[in-house]
Amino acid sequence: MERSGRRALVGVFLVVALLVALSAEPTDGRRVRRHSPWLQRTPNAFALGKKFARNRPLSGATLALETNTDWPAPEAPVRTSVQTLELSAEVDGKPATRSRTFYGCMSNCLTLSQYNPVCGTDHTTYHNQYKLECANRCGAKPRVLIKKSGIC
Repeated sequence: MERSGRRALVGVFLVVALLVALSAEPTDGRRVRRHSPWLQRTPNAFALGKKFARNRPLSGATLALETNTDWPAPEAPVRTSVQTLELSAEVDGKPATRSRTFYGCMSNCLTLSQYNPVCGTDHTTYHNQYKLECANRCGAKPRVLIKKSGIC
C-alpha cells in the first residue's frame, strides 16, 4: 500500500508540474533568439571613427597614431632626386610589403584553419597552402609559389 501511495503522489506531482509549466508562459513553439548587433558587422565596421582616432598618412617624422587632435603635418625637407633600385622580395630576402587592401582581402579569404605552414617565394610564412593561394587571389605581385614546407 505504501508503494502505491508513493506512486500516486509522484504522479500527482508530475501532473501539477506539467500544468504549471504549460500555464506559466504561453508560447507559439518558437524559440526566441537574441542576436548581437556585432555579429552582423564586417571587420571594417570595428575600425575607429574619425572622431576618436585618425590614421594620418605617414610622413618621415610622424609615426604615431593621433587621437582627438588636428595638428598640421610638419613640412617635409626638400629632397634631391636620387634614383633607387627597386629590389624584389626574392632578391632582398625580406617579406614584401603589401597594401592595406591586400591585408583586408587576406583576412576575408576563407580557408581551412589547419596549421601546416609553408614558405612562399616572397619569404613569407603562410598558415597553409590555401592561405598562400589567397595571397595570389588578393593580388600578390609577383605571383607567390611554395618555396618549401615549413616556416621560412
